[in-house]
Formats: sequence, structure tokens, C-alpha cells
Amino acid sequence: MLMLPTVLPAAVLMISAGLLIVFYRAIRQRRHSATSPLPAMGDARVPGQALLEEIDRIDQEIGDFTAGSLAFLALLVGVIIADVYFGEPETRALSAAGSGAVGIAFYALSLTRLTRLMRDRRHLRLGYEGRVAVVRALSCLSPEGYRVYHDVPAEGFTIDHVVVGKKGVFALETTTRPKPGRAGGVGPATVVYNGHVLFFPRTTDDHTVARAEKRAEWLSEWLGRTTGEEVAVRAVVAAPGWFIKRTTPAGIPVVNPKQIPSLFEHIKPRPLTGAQMEGIARRLEQATR
Repeated sequence: MLMLPTVLPAAVLMISAGLLIVFYRAIRQRRHSATSPLPAMGDARVPGQALLEEIDRIDQEIGDFTAGSLAFLALLVGVIIADVYFGEPETRALSAAGSGAVGIAFYALSLTRLTRLMRDRRHLRLGYEGRVAVVRALSCLSPEGYRVYHDVPAEGFTIDHVVVGKKGVFALETTTRPKPGRAGGVGPATVVYNGHVLFFPRTTDDHTVARAEKRAEWLSEWLGRTTGEEVAVRAVVAAPGWFIKRTTPAGIPVVNPKQIPSLFEHIKPRPLTGAQMEGIARRLEQATR
């Protein structure tokens, strides 16, 4: 006879938490469907647009989680107060303990999810700031006649920056890592590059260079198909905030954005004709709108 009044408040809280999750997912799906249409023609993609869209999605998710958690907190407090003041003397202690256990479990899961979202947001924000640093460095190429395109959509991925100019076509990939602390007299942040792998102080990156090469290869094939002429695209990796220490001359260029002017000044040209440049530029402009 005492079982129902003991477990009823906890059951109410569990059902409420489930309904909050269902409602939250429905809101996310509705927002996704509302924001999924492509930008209107004539609106060029901005640098790091994919990252900005993901940051906005995470911001909305954090807001929804926070609002849902506050709503659940109000319900939890109300149920526990009802248990303590209005419950049967024989069941109020067990009922309040059950409700508290449900609340603790819910908030432990919520805190885990919010912590993951905040970490992902910091990572995306760092990536976006890296894109902006590269854009600023690339702006010096415009007076030289180069054309720069950002966030070029491809088959399941985007190319951070594509540069077209008198020395050829280049696909730039950006890699960002948090720099080590400066406590204890730590010197400038340095990444070692052996032509294939980037050795950061706290991690080894063996995929960025390979990814940049594959994306440059894809762009070369795509431009060749769409323009009807063979186009050689060269890969470049930019690492904002890092000093690059090369241990071999082999491999694609990996540079700090501040080195971009020097890179394009000294890199071996693969010149394009005026007609080729116009054809490539037209395809990229269509792709980034």
C-alpha cells in the first residue's frame, strides 16, 4: 500500500524529464529544417561560414539545455516540497529521497552534455579565429591580382580558402591548436614539420597535411571537369599562431599566416592564361554563392 505514494513523485519526475528531452529534440529538428535552405543567390559565403553555423547551432543547444534544466529544477523543488510537507509520514522520507536521486541523475547527465557542448564550442571558436587570421593574411594578395574564395563547398566537406592568380591555383587548409602556457619561461609555440606530420607540443597531427593534399586533388579534378582544361591545384596548410620548424624541404608548404606574402612571392609559378583564370573564377564564384 505504501509503494505507490513512495514511487509516484520519482515517476512523475522521470516522465517529465523524458518529455523535456522529446520536446527539446522536436525544437532542434524544427530549427534545423528552418535554417537548412541555402543562402540566396548573390550572397557569397563568408570565411568560416560552416564553423559559424555550427557555433550558432551549439549556442542554441546550450540555451535549450539551460532552459530545460531550469524548468526541471523548478519541478524537482516543487515535488520535494510536496513530499516533505504533504506526503504521508510513513513515505515522505523515501519519496523525497527517490525524487532527489532522479534529480541528481538528470543533472549529472545534463552537466556532462553541457560540458561537452562548451568544449566543442571552444574548439570551433578557435578554428574560426584561425580562419579569420588566414583571411587577413590573404588580403595582401588582392593588389597582386589574386582572387580568394572562402569556405568552398565540395563533396561532404569544405575547402577553407582557394587562391587563384598569376602563380596558379592553391587550396589552403587551416589547422588550429591551443598554444601551451607561457609559465616557466616557455618559448614561442613551435610545431615541427617533417613533410608529412605536424608535431605539436602536446599532440601529433598526422592527418591535416594528407587531408589538404586530398582536397587539393579533388579541386583539381573538379575544376578540370567543369572548365574542360587540366588544372593543377597545390595544397598549402596554414597554422595560425605557430612557428613552423621544418626538418626537411619535402612536402607541401606549411606556414604561419604571416608567412603567406613571402610564400606567394617565392613559390614556383604554374601560370594560367587569362581565359583559364576567368573560367576557374567563374566556377568558384558559382560554387560559393
